[in-house]
Amino acid sequence: MNAEKVERIKREYEITQEEADRLEAIFFEYDEEITLRDGKVYKIPPCSLKKAKRLMHLLKSINVDVVIMNFIPTGNTKEDKQREKDLYEILMMGFVNYPEVTIEYLEEYVDLITAKKIFNILIGLNGIKK
Repeated sequence: MNAEKVERIKREYEITQEEADRLEAIFFEYDEEITLRDGKVYKIPPCSLKKAKRLMHLLKSINVDVVIMNFIPTGNTKEDKQREKDLYEILMMGFVNYPEVTIEYLEEYVDLITAKKIFNILIGLNGIKK
């Protein structure tokens, strides 16, 4: 019965399977899995309302698509440090269920590609459009 409803909605709203899957994940609040460079698999949950609001604010301050750009000095030391702090705050939102994961841990076990994946997971799980 749910499959029939999903198909009907897809036809009515003309959405792709990918978009339907994304909306289903948001609705049912599925966690996404990510493997860090330590080989461990972590489950990233959707944010609480408070954290989602903060996430939307922070995403305005960093470059999500080219993560390395967040570490290139601009000549404004204060802004550069704030941007890096914001980047790590966003990454930490994905690991709220893992108290052992610290910023230092992420610095060691998250590379640029994985950081981008984490950003995209948080954006997708919370239904935020880029």
